[in-house]
Amino acid sequence: MAIVRTVLPRKGIVQPKHGDNYETDLDQNWQTIDNLLQDAGDVEAAVLAAGTVEALLQDLSISGVVSGFALSTSATLTPGLTTGVLYAQGKRYAPATAPNPGPAPANQTAYLFYNGTTGFYYQTSPAGATAGDALIGKVVTDGSRVTSVTDSTKLWGWISLTPSAPGDFTVEHYLGRAPLGAIIGMCSGGAIWWQDAWWDDTNLYLVASGVDVTAGVQIW
Repeated sequence: MAIVRTVLPRKGIVQPKHGDNYETDLDQNWQTIDNLLQDAGDVEAAVLAAGTVEALLQDLSISGVVSGFALSTSATLTPGLTTGVLYAQGKRYAPATAPNPGPAPANQTAYLFYNGTTGFYYQTSPAGATAGDALIGKVVTDGSRVTSVTDSTKLWGWISLTPSAPGDFTVEHYLGRAPLGAIIGMCSGGAIWWQDAWWDDTNLYLVASGVDVTAGVQIW
């Protein structure tokens, strides 16, 4: 006698037949469930959603370090670099072990970037060579070693402002791209506000009301 199974329509779950041949039928049910779920529409939707997120990050020009990827000085031209999480060209990069960014140019100040396709590279400009590249930080070398490093500003990072005089002043923001937005939060009396040109790929342009005013900028 043939075993009749009921396949539930929403997720393809199979209702086992009770009675004769129950154990054999149950084994076959699990195999059927496994095959059905591998081909289920929600698996395809999850893949499409992942692509949509990548496209959204690229459309919004969101790139940079989320956490980690701290640089350190070195006895060679290759700086130390920790693990971390970043986004470049909409792709998430989170290596399980500390990556090797390769040697920086000797006797130079260089900026270390990560590209979602080609990987790490150095250049003299603090803005990425390609849209969507993530800035890791600044590396200063002499003839044989890394003498100084500065980490990039994290996505939704914080920059301290301590102008030395009233009037216009400029602060490098270390995002590797033009900010998408920024908010000034005062930490003292007085005021700091934006110049007519708020920012570009490299700097923030601000105005201080007086000496010894301090503030922070939330930036993303």
